[in-house]
Amino acid sequence: MENDSSWATPHVIRWFENLKKASWDRSLVCLTWARPSGRLHLGHYVGALSNWKKLQECGNVKTNFLIADYQVLWDHLWETEALRASVIDMVIDWLAVWLDPAKSNFIVQSYVPEFAELFNYLTMFVPYTLATNNPTLKDEMKKIEMRESENNAISLGFINYPVSQVADIMLLWWEIVPVWEDQIPHIELSRKIIKKVNTMYWTNFAIPKALISETPRLVWIDGNNKMSKSLGNTIYLTASPKEIKEQVNKMYTDPGKINIDSKWDISKHVAFMYLDIFYSDKEHLEELKRRYIAWGLDSVWDWEIKKLLIGVLEEFIAPIRERREYYKNHMDIVIDSIEKWSENARAEWRKLIIELRKAMWIVDYWREYK
Repeated sequence: MENDSSWATPHVIRWFENLKKASWDRSLVCLTWARPSGRLHLGHYVGALSNWKKLQECGNVKTNFLIADYQVLWDHLWETEALRASVIDMVIDWLAVWLDPAKSNFIVQSYVPEFAELFNYLTMFVPYTLATNNPTLKDEMKKIEMRESENNAISLGFINYPVSQVADIMLLWWEIVPVWEDQIPHIELSRKIIKKVNTMYWTNFAIPKALISETPRLVWIDGNNKMSKSLGNTIYLTASPKEIKEQVNKMYTDPGKINIDSKWDISKHVAFMYLDIFYSDKEHLEELKRRYIAWGLDSVWDWEIKKLLIGVLEEFIAPIRERREYYKNHMDIVIDSIEKWSENARAEWRKLIIELRKAMWIVDYWREYK
């Protein structure tokens, strides 16, 4: 990512330890969002969902989980027929991994017209250079341009998506936004825009802080840091026992384990990386690592490590599969988790938009003539 001094001073909270230790005189409001652009996998769980579950259980945090379906249009404009199923699947996945609509708010972006209205206003506050100098956006634009596809043109909507995220943050007064380090520029942009609105129109929107995840990103089964559906290098949360076995057996192992004289680097062994995260018996795991590195009658081999991992992942994924099946057969719960809360909250969102319009004098033009 490019180094840009204008983004060099992040306002962040270092994950749960500091969040829990801090003394707050009220509950903090937290937003996190996801694009419904495909099936969820173990990488999503480790990098996001497991942390969301922790936030949900924090007594001083009100959690809001947003399905950003508008944002799918940036790069899936030709595949919108799949959007409905993706949104439904995402809600089912959230419920299956024990996100609880009784403790958190589930929101679909397009169910709330106020998001689009607020986004329209905010685009007027952002100079073109401020939007396009966002280093994270620059990196993402380069990736789109490198695609071998006729649909690799960068849309205006894509350039504006960080601004649309500001609207998400502002509308429900979100104060904490969980992000990775490389997404801090989005939060910095949000802070700049919201401060500008507050200064110009004497409003009092909350200024968000970034909550930085310290969970390591899960590498894919081929040892690559980048997931690719076409390469099939991921394990989905819906994976069957057969699929788990097939994917684990394809896992990248220690590239240095060629012969007895080779220098082995267990840190690059993907199966051990997964066991570090999903295997609860850490003492046994350390013993396996010692035996793997050793050479002799007591050594442990790749097939044994993979066999253990297959069992560990099946034990982890099986309850999620079962819960998914339950919710697929009880769609009334899935629908209520989204629609009931959104309907109840829209009155508050509308009130906020009206107050902002009054502050901006975009209301009741004919009052003095009536």
